[in-house]
Amino acid sequence: MKVLVFDLIGKMAHFRKYYTNSSSLSYYFPPRTTTIGLIAGIIGRERDQYYEDFSEDKTGIAISIKTNLRKKINTVNYIKAENKNELNLSRKEHTQVPLELILPDEYDKELIYRIFFYHRDQNVFDEVVENVKNEKVKFPPYLGISECIGNIKFIYYGDVKEEEKENPEINSIVSVDFISRNNCTIEPYEGALYVKELMPFSFDSNRMPKNSPREYIAEIKKGKIKIRGKIKVKVIEELNENFLFMEE
Repeated sequence: MKVLVFDLIGKMAHFRKYYTNSSSLSYYFPPRTTTIGLIAGIIGRERDQYYEDFSEDKTGIAISIKTNLRKKINTVNYIKAENKNELNLSRKEHTQVPLELILPDEYDKELIYRIFFYHRDQNVFDEVVENVKNEKVKFPPYLGISECIGNIKFIYYGDVKEEEKENPEINSIVSVDFISRNNCTIEPYEGALYVKELMPFSFDSNRMPKNSPREYIAEIKKGKIKIRGKIKVKVIEELNENFLFMEE
């Protein structure tokens, strides 16, 4: 089995939580739905036209956090409009909305999310690999919203092994269901900060939720999670990284 690895890089991010209303709160890392949207954009798939092609039975997605993260809320001045004809500021009013942003812990750093990608359809897989390798994206990548423009950087394309390991260190986010199913626990690091996020998982062709939201755990200071127990993990020896797909 082969896997594509690339980094999504940017100054800031906003991955809007689906259950927020007037205040725009953000996840710490991109949900699976946002990530497949990014990949579909790389190969030029139109909005809302790719959900079946990147369904959970065809696609493997894993996300690793490579930057220490923090949150900050800024108030954004939006145009107040009740219909599209008022988008030209003819109403002469604004509405202020709190917007939660994800930023690197250090001001001179950039956000880096490492994405591991696999697709069963070799034609689709090859198309994504080719575009990422050559950094020829069809739609510009961004980190959640178009105001948070980003770029991608090819890291690796090659073999990945599945190995059974005892008490492994995982470089990706981990599904709460996976931990429960495998009767394992998390062994905390000193100074680690863990977050648990409830996220949308997939859409059907009408952009309606296909499955119930799923919970994931991430460590946002070191980006690594130590599992206590014996589990099967994906291993890339060349990168010295262990990871788990979000679909597992």
